[in-house]
Amino acid sequence: MKNIELEQKERKKRIEELQDCIKNKEESVQRRIERQKRNQDIAEAAANENKDSSELKMRESLYIQRLWNAFMRKKMDKEMKDSQSIDEAFKAIKTATGVTDV
Repeated sequence: MKNIELEQKERKKRIEELQDCIKNKEESVQRRIERQKRNQDIAEAAANENKDSSELKMRESLYIQRLWNAFMRKKMDKEMKDSQSIDEAFKAIKTATGVTDV
């Protein structure tokens, strides 16, 4: 009788140890999943931050290019106006002298 009771106690003890081991393993797996999720969130945040930084640089570059384009257009228009009077003078000389070759 004592052997049976002793065996039952040992089995119960072993079952409890196994259940504790299972519980620890499940907690460990849960912590690992949470850690992976945190790492993924951090990686996504870093990627978004990098993307935002790149986007800001591209926007800044676009604005600079627009400003440069506007400046160059105005400069070109001014030079075209200035050269127009010279072209008209040459045309007048051509028509007055009849010379077509410089």
